[in-house]
Amino acid sequence: MRILLLLAAFVAACSQTDTAPDAAPVIAAERAFAAEAARIGWVEAFEAHSTDDAIVLSAGPGNAHASLAGIDPANRGDTSLAWAPDFAGISRGGDIGFTTGPYNGGGAAFGQYFTVWRLQADGSWKWIYDGGTNQRTPTQVNADADVRQLAFGQRGAGSADAAVAAVRTREASFAEQAADNAGEAFEAWLAEGARVNRDDQASAESVEAAAQLVGAGPVRYSAPEIIEAGAAGDLVFTLGEARWEGGAGYYCRIWVLTSAGWKIGFDQIIQRALTP
Repeated sequence: MRILLLLAAFVAACSQTDTAPDAAPVIAAERAFAAEAARIGWVEAFEAHSTDDAIVLSAGPGNAHASLAGIDPANRGDTSLAWAPDFAGISRGGDIGFTTGPYNGGGAAFGQYFTVWRLQADGSWKWIYDGGTNQRTPTQVNADADVRQLAFGQRGAGSADAAVAAVRTREASFAEQAADNAGEAFEAWLAEGARVNRDDQASAESVEAAAQLVGAGPVRYSAPEIIEAGAAGDLVFTLGEARWEGGAGYYCRIWVLTSAGWKIGFDQIIQRALTP
């Protein structure tokens, strides 16, 4: 009997497949955010759709509302900034998620944005982090584009605290490997279907493409300065410092608990000058 039970457990574990929870709520929130920016102005929309403690990257992580308050008043009412999601993910607990896709600033600035969303007590969604990478080639923004959704495991770590503790450990292991060879670290730690964004480069949308984009050189990652998890313990957002030969900045990434363990589902670096 014991052998049969062990065999049944083994078969069940092996048969588990990663699936994508329906990210429709965060996709809808992002589209509404972008639509309001086109109607009343991007500064006003950024203020309205973010939490009071939302983070953006200026010289470093800072309060979004303080940053928006310092923007030239001439930019208020500017409706030229457009963006739309084409990749998204949401916790199975339905309380935290992300979207990313192209943005176009009036035909003069292009890139890939990344937004982390948190469900609010009143049932609305507001963003807790927003930032993006630049690119040199023009982007096309399609508000109705199909959105690919990130797949991961069907069970979480059980709580946000358990997920945060587990991801802190994984960040340390990932950083240790990346300090020798960043490309190999991404090959080992990326989830299937993950996306990686870097300035002036096209998005990498496979493990192999990401390893090539990142390259074999060393990157030194700090422990996360900011870490947010969903209550189900299956999706975690982290932000911290990154340094490499000739550059530095902040990494922003999504970790998900897959059938193969914790993996990176999205990763970007925004270049900034850091204190040595």
